[in-house]
Amino acid sequence: MRGAGAVIARRRGPAWAGAILLSALALALAAACGDSGEDGPTAAAAATVIVYFTDDAGTLVAETRAVGAMTIAEAMAALAEGPEDVDLVPALPPGTGVRSTSLGRGGVAEVDLSAEFAEGYPSGGAAAEAAVLGPLVFTATEVPGIEAVLITVDGLVPDLIGSAFDFSVPLDRQDVPAEVAP
Repeated sequence: MRGAGAVIARRRGPAWAGAILLSALALALAAACGDSGEDGPTAAAAATVIVYFTDDAGTLVAETRAVGAMTIAEAMAALAEGPEDVDLVPALPPGTGVRSTSLGRGGVAEVDLSAEFAEGYPSGGAAAEAAVLGPLVFTATEVPGIEAVLITVDGLVPDLIGSAFDFSVPLDRQDVPAEVAP
């Protein structure tokens, strides 16, 4: 009899262990969903990035956005979405998409934009250019480790006729006119 009981216990042992393992897995999956119950998503589920836009006076104004991770890709995606505040001006020309982003050496990020950037780039002078480039440069350099940004269009250095900026070199915050800076 004793031997039969040992067999039953052995059969129950793995079944109970399996049930415990499944329960632990279910709890882990629920925790990974980021729902803390009362307060919504857990703090660890998202990072924040500062995104810049201009106001009617042409001054840069910061908005804070929740993003999945503090990366140049997330920051540029938030910039491309446009401002949440209706009194702020979108930074990128209409239809402009962020094709790719990468982080190179020396803290230089490369941001490759769609052709709509060049097609809609302002020809109205330095203030109009600063309203586009200021938010892009300031938003990119909010990402830790990024000090400058090289802007390309469809993978190439844009040739923007009449631009006061040299797109063949990375732009940093010092390239943005002081009267625009926050």
